[in-house]
Amino acid sequence: MLSEIGERRIIEELKKFLDIGDDAAYIRFGYKYLILTTDMIYQETHILKQMTWEQIGMLIVTVNLSDIAAMGAKPVAFLLGYGSPDISFDNFKTLIKAVKKQCERFDTKFVGGDTNQTEKLTLSGTLIGISEKPVLRSNARVGDIVAITGDLGSASLGTRILMKDGVNKKKLKNPVFKKALEPEPRVKEGLILSKYVNSMTDISDGLSISIRDIAESSNVGIEIELDKIPIDDRTFNLAIENGEDIMKHALYGEGDYELLFTINKKNFEIIRNILSVYKIGRVTKNKEIAGVDSKGVRFRIERGGYEHFKSKHQKEKA
Repeated sequence: MLSEIGERRIIEELKKFLDIGDDAAYIRFGYKYLILTTDMIYQETHILKQMTWEQIGMLIVTVNLSDIAAMGAKPVAFLLGYGSPDISFDNFKTLIKAVKKQCERFDTKFVGGDTNQTEKLTLSGTLIGISEKPVLRSNARVGDIVAITGDLGSASLGTRILMKDGVNKKKLKNPVFKKALEPEPRVKEGLILSKYVNSMTDISDGLSISIRDIAESSNVGIEIELDKIPIDDRTFNLAIENGEDIMKHALYGEGDYELLFTINKKNFEIIRNILSVYKIGRVTKNKEIAGVDSKGVRFRIERGGYEHFKSKHQKEKA
């Protein structure tokens, strides 16, 4: 059964006969590359009950834009596959307008799609981008700096609290919850980084999964310094208030649509003067995925984060 295998194992099996393994597909088109991705959101697994129809419309565009950003590509055109039970036309129109608005924010044309009636709200986006040279996960080099574009843990923590307790409308203004409800794709950053980095991926499924994706694709190891992982003060304080382990959210939590990349030291010095980026580790030769805490204690970073098809018990164990 798929639930006994899990999404990551499914992908590994598909790699045996499909040329897949990056955030998006790419094919040569003249002197450039077309970058193609498709991503879904489903009511039961992706849509928080506190989300407005506008936020849902934004989200389906964001999850696809993030894949294009991770390839260092410019988004061009978006299509939406829409499925839902019978809902009011006003809510449907609000969602569709939000899709169009989010596309326009990132200079992307919303060109159409398809509608269907389904038991639960199900949205599937397809995004086409263009690049002179796509950035892959497989080009990390020993000695590279490992870095990210923003702070971690807030989306995962916010989602956890929203799912567990719910939050009144006043508290929803807290930026931690905003990041869970309205994640931002790093499209501009991806385009700039593409000129300097060796490898890149987005970390929407969690940091631990993403560093492993790069390490395994590049046949290298990665060492992360835990005290270098950026965590916003508001996220840290909210975690303490709710008895949550913020480092667990930063390492294994999902929903932070930041970019993880590896880059040589010379180019990192250039890029840190252009963008807000954070050095969190290094690429190693020994192929181990490890963390080092503030006391210098070294430990193996387990595979964690979000994975479809796995049962609740399996996800908690991971």
